[in-house]
Amino acid sequence: MNDEWSEQALFELKQKVKADILVGLQTDDHNYESLDIVEAVIKCQPNEINDVVELLDVASASTIIGIDMADVIDLLECGNSFQFVHSSATGEAELDMVKTATYQLIGQLEKACDTKGVLIGMESEQSLPIEAFAYIGDAVEGLLSNTGESIYYRSSMTDEPNSFQLKAIYVEDC
Repeated sequence: MNDEWSEQALFELKQKVKADILVGLQTDDHNYESLDIVEAVIKCQPNEINDVVELLDVASASTIIGIDMADVIDLLECGNSFQFVHSSATGEAELDMVKTATYQLIGQLEKACDTKGVLIGMESEQSLPIEAFAYIGDAVEGLLSNTGESIYYRSSMTDEPNSFQLKAIYVEDC
């Protein structure tokens, strides 16, 4: 996002690409004028843009546990301002990597103020065992003590050996 986008230009873009929703990616701390045509703004660093796009990609061919457009729309209806965070771990023991990355991610999510929605993306070299999904789910759900928050999960595979990544987008409700 930058000051060069106008409501009309975004409307024309949305019409041209036949998009159902428009999401802005904000890579700086500037306060931009609110644009009604943009359903949500996700704050991230410039080097994280591809990670955000991959996390929201509902048509990803490498997805094991997928997310669909209805899930993305439901998440975006939880708020207008979102934050992207991520964690990773490398090593030989898969469950150790999962625990390390989960611990790091929870540390970042603890800074969120009373979030109403979160999308968690898991990325590993191979399909994760059910114990890994349970560990991550228990940690995230234990952190979010609100009633009625929306939590979405997505899992995909990567060709990066001996690594595990967690990526999250959460509603910034402060």
